[in-house]
Amino acid sequence: MSKIREQELTFGDSLPDPTPDTRHWAVYTSKRDGAPYKWAGYIDAPDAELALQFAREHYGLDETCVGILAHEHEDAVDGEYSLEPLPRGNDTGADGHEWTVFTLERRGGNHQTAGVVKAPDAATAIERGQTLFAGDRVRSLRVVPTDKLQKTTAEELVIWRLHDMDYKLAKGYSKIVRAKWTKIRDEPDYEEYRQEDIAKHF
Repeated sequence: MSKIREQELTFGDSLPDPTPDTRHWAVYTSKRDGAPYKWAGYIDAPDAELALQFAREHYGLDETCVGILAHEHEDAVDGEYSLEPLPRGNDTGADGHEWTVFTLERRGGNHQTAGVVKAPDAATAIERGQTLFAGDRVRSLRVVPTDKLQKTTAEELVIWRLHDMDYKLAKGYSKIVRAKWTKIRDEPDYEEYRQEDIAKHF
């Protein structure tokens, strides 16, 4: 055996504390002041602070919006999914703690915030949410204890990209391409080129 293999390895007196296991967080974004928070996706993070930080960094590359809402995936309780709009409920109690209600307006769509109810448990919260928020379009409700929700603060409203990344968005691509071309061609020449290009490829 070589001398290197014969050496005994030592690692000091103690190992550092282990990294906390990550948890699964649902993320919702609001695109303008007063607009509901709409489901955007999921993030894995060990705690609420990092969940919001990761969400700001990840979803900030995709779209512009003014705030983030997040909760652990296991804190959400979904009601039944219906092919038809849910009928209005008739439970109007106000006992228990506060739940935030999310509505789903079409199957395959995204849940969004609708309001709050008070209820002693998730099942009752769904019934009371159905009384207040079911209507012509709502196919399902989700409830989350309001105290389990994590939200960006007013100081964190400026949470999105600081550099222009519109070129990554479909709505910004043609505008940016036009601006580049019109630096070396005038508008009529560019428009003629664009029409020829469309006819050739489509």
